[in-house]
Amino acid sequence: MQITVGQLGRNIFQQQEIHIRAIESGLGVHDRIEIPDSLLLFPSQRLPEASGIPMLKEYAGTFLNHKKEITRAGTYNLYVGYLQNGLLPLFGTTPLNRISESRIQDFVSLSVRKGWKAAYIKAHVTLLKSILRSAERDGILKAPSVQIVFPKQAGTEITVLTDEESERLNDYLMQDKKAISAALLIALHTGIRAGEMCGLRWSDIDFRRKCIHIQRSVKNYYLPSERRTVREIGDTKTPKSNRLIYLTDDFAAVLKERQGMGFIYTGTENFIDTCSARQALNRRLDRLDIPHIRFHALRHGLATRMIRRGVDPKTVAAILGHEKCDITLDIYTSCTADMQREAMQQLERKAR
Repeated sequence: MQITVGQLGRNIFQQQEIHIRAIESGLGVHDRIEIPDSLLLFPSQRLPEASGIPMLKEYAGTFLNHKKEITRAGTYNLYVGYLQNGLLPLFGTTPLNRISESRIQDFVSLSVRKGWKAAYIKAHVTLLKSILRSAERDGILKAPSVQIVFPKQAGTEITVLTDEESERLNDYLMQDKKAISAALLIALHTGIRAGEMCGLRWSDIDFRRKCIHIQRSVKNYYLPSERRTVREIGDTKTPKSNRLIYLTDDFAAVLKERQGMGFIYTGTENFIDTCSARQALNRRLDRLDIPHIRFHALRHGLATRMIRRGVDPKTVAAILGHEKCDITLDIYTSCTADMQREAMQQLERKAR
């Protein structure tokens, strides 16, 4: 394949990612060079005729129409973003029946070289496979069976509050009578998500039964067409996330004393976005001289404390609103050094 030096970025890179190990000096800007097929992401090869099969860019609109009415707005706009920024630049002019396992694997390799995170790459591949299955349901083609190898990347360790830091934060929120602090107290004691906390109303708390009904969530998502971020309130993340969380007698009494109207976070009929919730948490951590944490770390910390105190994983999963308890064990608990030492001590005591 011949290309003109100086036109890689404008032309070829938009079509095929070319990995050139080195180009000898002495070439002029407009000189033409030969690129071996071995250096192309998608080597030139004889392919069967498309036989009227639409290209990805032609079928993408049909797929999005299928999804628009059955998918949350935030998820739908993620699909649009993945298509525009990741899939269409590379696969847009490729007929659907030519999107093979090897080409998807090449896409993964290319994405790794670009520095994409494994989860982000998987999201693109999952969407591409969903598009192919949709085309199969529409009678366009037989979707290929695709087995993709994803890169192994070290997971990011979640920093959680220590027991002493949790107690200090709890004491501060107890004394602070602002509506925001009441919402953060609930998040600290129940491990609800930031969006669930922002969507929580005082009417969701049943003080007679001493429980909170988590039934809605606030979400932020980006609208590529309008280039703006939208905030909306709707259903919880999954059906399992719509749940009851029971409160201790003492904590129910604390909330009863602070009971107000409207959304707990604002004390009004206006709800707030999750970015503001994260900022509110970190402002309070600053006042206590505690390092910033992700809001999600409150869930991690609660799950770890419950597991450490002997609560069974299925119960923890129900409180956190997970579909399966293995999600709880894999993601939301930290096996600390103390837990490991205690496990070995128990083993030794049983041996005696």
